[in-house]
Amino acid sequence: VYRCVPDKQRSFALGVQSVFLRLLGTIPGPILFGVAIDNSCTLWDINECETKGACWVYDNERMAYLLMGISAACKTITIIFVVMAVCFYKPP
Repeated sequence: VYRCVPDKQRSFALGVQSVFLRLLGTIPGPILFGVAIDNSCTLWDINECETKGACWVYDNERMAYLLMGISAACKTITIIFVVMAVCFYKPP
């Protein structure tokens, strides 16, 4: 960020970068992992109102594949963007 932005806009650029980092780094991660954990449940606690409660039994193999798949997909996307940044960056 320091090399790509003019001197007068560096603090603003760092602020925008931290906002995007927080939005894309902290919000979707727990949601994706929570969905993966919920999808690996095989036996739910259902109360008298027919609403789902806590999970009693997980399919451990399915959970492992889902969590590793999410991690591998995120790492692959990160590598693709880093390679694109290295290829397309032109120093001033």
